[in-house]
Amino acid sequence: MIGNGPADCVPTLRGWMREDGRIMMRWDFTQDEINEWNAAHGPQMLTEADPIPVTLETLQEDDLQGMTKTELEDLGRENGVELDRRKNKSTLINTMKGIIKRT
Repeated sequence: MIGNGPADCVPTLRGWMREDGRIMMRWDFTQDEINEWNAAHGPQMLTEADPIPVTLETLQEDDLQGMTKTELEDLGRENGVELDRRKNKSTLINTMKGIIKRT
């Protein structure tokens, strides 16, 4: 059973998420755990069926640290930048930080 997470957050497959789509705490929940939590806490503001997309406008630089190299690559691709996953994660994060600052 999932306990209570950060205030105003719900569990998702990516972790504890706020209504604005920011991941406040990375955690590996299963869909069964999420369903059980939702059943115990009533209707929630978010569902995995309708996730809030991460965009450069909603993304904070700190959020990049919690992303995997694949997630960083996908985010870059969605914003017209092709990242090379063969590079280390810190290089990918620095590239994305530069993109965020330009927007």
